[in-house]
Amino acid sequence: MTVDYALLVKNLALIVFWLLVLPGAFIALLTGINRNTKQYLANGFGINSELYLGFIGIFFHELSHLLVALLFGHQITKFRLLKRPHPHQRDANGEKDLALGYVNHTWNQHSWYQSTGNLFIGIAPIFGCSLVLLGLTAWLLPDLFSGLMTVVSHPLDLHWEGLREAVVGAHDSWWRWLVMGVLPMNISVGGFDLSSADFANSQMGLIGFVTLIMVLTAGWTLVNGAAGWLTGVATVMSLLTIVLTCSLLISGATNFFVRIVLHIKWHH
Repeated sequence: MTVDYALLVKNLALIVFWLLVLPGAFIALLTGINRNTKQYLANGFGINSELYLGFIGIFFHELSHLLVALLFGHQITKFRLLKRPHPHQRDANGEKDLALGYVNHTWNQHSWYQSTGNLFIGIAPIFGCSLVLLGLTAWLLPDLFSGLMTVVSHPLDLHWEGLREAVVGAHDSWWRWLVMGVLPMNISVGGFDLSSADFANSQMGLIGFVTLIMVLTAGWTLVNGAAGWLTGVATVMSLLTIVLTCSLLISGATNFFVRIVLHIKWHH
């Protein structure tokens, strides 16, 4: 068997970019912006303001953790999908109870499947909340959703003209656009902020996942089947990139708005 090493390296680089570098960059940016927003809210309006502005996102954040933990066979010991923080009380570790929700789980450390699952459990809210936003778009703004599908129909040659035509020619009611302005803000602020525990949990499954995608990509390349594999990955990640870019813009706008409101409050 003749191995095309240049093609192998290219395919491995593509899969690393699509499944590690790109989502990693979005995760870092979304977490940084939304943590900053929550910090400003807590300092300016009290810790409960985080709950009010992001309760939908918090719910889907924790639900994503829960569902993916169950998918990977983890045992759920305790969970709350939404709760009020109690800064004057102490949790089981003696820390201030600032949690807005939680999912506690255990797993078999000798199981590769369950251990690797920690990566997906940790980052599940990014993908779970993205699916929620995509579902809301399909429900409330079907023309826009159709445009998004047109864009990613050719993932290696994105058809942006189709999106522009869908937005310009949209016939969706104004109230649908209004709702889609409010709900994504709540979901982005409350859902896309991964905690330190989420990142630590994800790291435990990173090696297993990297090994898996490398082996799959190398195997498909050797049997000349990598084109379909890479196209499928690119299609999914292109759509996710569009959703996460919108979430990033919404999160940035929300952060700016909160800063302006607090600036006015603190200087008047």
